[in-house]
Amino acid sequence: MKFKMIVLLGIYTVIMATSCSNSAQGEATSQANAIQEAVDNSSGAITTNENGNYIKAKIDGRNWSAAKVTPDYSVGSNYLRIAGDNKGDGLSFTIWKPGVRIGKAIPFSDNHAADLTLNEVSGFLSGLTGEVVVTAYDDQWVEGTFYFTATGSSTDRKIQVTDGHFRISLVADAK
Repeated sequence: MKFKMIVLLGIYTVIMATSCSNSAQGEATSQANAIQEAVDNSSGAITTNENGNYIKAKIDGRNWSAAKVTPDYSVGSNYLRIAGDNKGDGLSFTIWKPGVRIGKAIPFSDNHAADLTLNEVSGFLSGLTGEVVVTAYDDQWVEGTFYFTATGSSTDRKIQVTDGHFRISLVADAK
């Protein structure tokens, strides 16, 4: 009888230790995931979705979309920064707020370039030709289309960015 009690007590101890260990491991995993999410979002970047923030385009004919965008919540600035990234491939450009006219093309140029970074190409690429057109703009959102040809000093390639569309929130709780 004493032997059975010792065996049962031993089994109970093993079960409790395993349960506590799994619970602690699960809690540690949850904490690690929360920390990683905070690190990922420390730049202000947020995950994209079709009904909220997004940037998408074709880069040399291949579909590309930002996994994260960095919304522009700056109230005092005269510039809106449109920026997105997907695993190191990213694009960005600015829009001068006082110059926004719905439907009016804003050309990219030496003084107003789009920026492109691609894992397959070293260095930054600049879009000096092309344009952005704002199609909707209010106190909550800015939306539009864009295209440009990107070049850089580290490559002789000309990369075509076409069929670009974006929707970026201007306030943290835009719906």
